[in-house]
Amino acid sequence: MLAVFTKGPEVRFVSHLDLQRLFQRAFRRAKLPLAYSQGFNPHPLVSFATALSVGMTSRGEYLDVTLTREMTPEEFISAVSAELPKGVEIVRAADMGESRKSLTSAMRSARYSSAVRFAEPVTKDALEAACRDLLSGEIVVMKKTKGGIKPTDIRPMVRELGVESADGASAVISLCGVLSAEGGLNPDMLLGELYKRLGVTASAETERVEIEMDMSGLTA
Repeated sequence: MLAVFTKGPEVRFVSHLDLQRLFQRAFRRAKLPLAYSQGFNPHPLVSFATALSVGMTSRGEYLDVTLTREMTPEEFISAVSAELPKGVEIVRAADMGESRKSLTSAMRSARYSSAVRFAEPVTKDALEAACRDLLSGEIVVMKKTKGGIKPTDIRPMVRELGVESADGASAVISLCGVLSAEGGLNPDMLLGELYKRLGVTASAETERVEIEMDMSGLTA
């Protein structure tokens, strides 16, 4: 069963590992017909598309759970929703049969919305100009890689960056970046470079609006 769920402000500081445990407990309490792995330490066959950074909320995260008998999406949502805490909600589900590829391999990009508060006033014109300037060339940041911390150009990972609204003290910034099995754009890292271009100090609360998936090949 493929499910899409939200992670609200109430659970924004719950880690990905704890979120996995939360769902496993909910599935057991809902008495789902869970399929288990083989071996000395069997565990429910549940997988997530990707982890969400601690402190970030989301309108659409993906998980896949293997069941031993058929359930309708409506039955699944009803049973599990009764066992989930406030802040976690399954918004839709679908029986995809036996998946041919993992959710992680199906990811293509992700959209985010960041509510930013500035320590100093910033006009909308200045903010939009800084976004255009940032996208006009390389965006080199110090990034942790397999070979250590190295300067990395993250510009190829940025697909969109724009201003939804701004009033001087705050703004809502939308961005879209690559998200795949090999890695993804870090929104906070991109926003940090935007603050540098503006010459201001700021903080942001970021929400993942959606993960864009290539659904072909997920069905049997």
